[in-house]
Parts: sequence; C-alpha cells; structure tokens
Amino acid sequence: MALIRVDGQKCDRDGACARVCPAGILTVDAATGPTVRRGMAPFCIGCGHCVAVCPHGALDHARAPRAEQSPLPRFPVLDPETALLFLRSRRSIRCYRPESVPPDLLEKLLQAARYAPSGHNSQGLTFTVVMSQDGMSAVREMVVGWMRALIDGGSPLAAQWHMEGMVRAHDKGDDRILRNAPHLIVASAPRDLKAARVTASLALEYVELYATALGLGTCWAGYVNAFALERPDLARFLGLSEDHAVLGCLMVGYPDVRYHRLPERNALAVRWWSRTVS
Repeated sequence: MALIRVDGQKCDRDGACARVCPAGILTVDAATGPTVRRGMAPFCIGCGHCVAVCPHGALDHARAPRAEQSPLPRFPVLDPETALLFLRSRRSIRCYRPESVPPDLLEKLLQAARYAPSGHNSQGLTFTVVMSQDGMSAVREMVVGWMRALIDGGSPLAAQWHMEGMVRAHDKGDDRILRNAPHLIVASAPRDLKAARVTASLALEYVELYATALGLGTCWAGYVNAFALERPDLARFLGLSEDHAVLGCLMVGYPDVRYHRLPERNALAVRWWSRTVS
C-alpha cells in the first residue's frame, strides 16, 4: 500500500494529522483530504501520530497500521497532586531482598521502555538482563579491577569518584557497586544510532517509574555505567556485538525497605526570560 491511505467518507479535513506530523510531510487538500507532499515520503519516521490523532479512524499508515494501535477512549490524566506525589515518592533503591525477580515480571517491566520517546522515533535499544548471582559477581569484580587499575595509575578519576573507598568497602564485603541487587539491566544500541544515549536514558527512566507500580525498586548503577563507557569488557562479557555500545545500567530487585517520608530538594532555580526585538 502507499504510505498513507485515507477513507474519504470518514475524513473531515480538519488537518490535525498534518499539524502533528513531526517531519511535516503531510498536507491537507480541502477536497481530497491528507496527502503526502511530493518527494517527502522518505522522511517519514513512522511514529504513527497521524493515525493516532484522527478521531474518525479515517487514516491508515503503512508503517504504523491503525490495526496495531489500541483505542484510547479517554486520556488517563492524574490529578496534579497525585501525579506529583507519585513522582516525589519514587526513590533510588539500594537495599534489596535476596530473591530473584521472575523473568516474566522483568519482561513486563521492560515493556514500558518501548513507549519512551526516542530521537527521530529511532527506538533501536536492546536490553540485557543479568539474571544470576554469578553474573552479578563477575560484573562487580570487573568494575573493582578497573578501579584498582585507575587508583594504581594515579588517575584523577579515581579521586573524583572516591574509588579507594569503594574498593576498601568491597574488600570488606560491603557491595557499593551493585548494592547486592539480584539483577542488572543493561541498555545498549548500535553505535551509529542517532540520539541513542538520550533515548536510553529516557527509556530507563520509564523503567524506573513503572517499577514502583510492579512492587520493584531500581537504582542507576553509576560505577558500572562509567566502567562500560571506558572499557569494552562489560559489552564483551554480555556477548554484545562489536557495533553495540552500552548506554545505561540499572539495578533492579524487590526493595528491602519502605520509605515513610518525602525528602525535600533544593529550591527551584528558574529564570523567566523575554526580550523585545526591535
């Protein structure tokens, strides 16, 4: 089929599909309805906005078929107080229960990442989940070995990231690298994927927020992520292809604590800027 197909009997020519198109490839004729601008079809990113915005189901799209889009009878808006309370109550979890999370629950958690924004609708992320304690121990030892090398070499990064203290804690049996989490989620993508690093951060934030609804806790594994950015060892250990880069690492498991207060944050710093140009 062509890129788009329009049911002329249903289309009311309101132009919403053209207005929401990120690439601006649609135009609306008063008589025939929406059409693709000449030569612009290759610039379609397949986001499906044009199909989703039509209240009459008049438009279909070859790359985002209407049949694959779920109906949305109403927009599920939370009241402002509940929404802010939910966001404020999310905590980075560093105390985990020892039991593993079932793969089906982890898969349900990761499904949320599919719906996060991505640059140019590129998507393209792969998630690798370290499931075994042996695997978690191996990752931890790789990171500690990297830290020891930086400390021995007098790297400024070692002092900046307090690595001597982290290594001392590790040697005493205190895991400050992975916090004894049962699992690690690693997001990766092809190195040439546009905006992949931002896409991965957004996707993992969706995972963080959704985790609370599933009774799970998460925390960014900053030291593991820094190690993966500096060295290829983690990607090789996980069996990622040579063209893939690790873009973010998230610990996950069942929280072993429950929080009863909402810590305050620094006061909002905001500037209202306007300028009259003569």
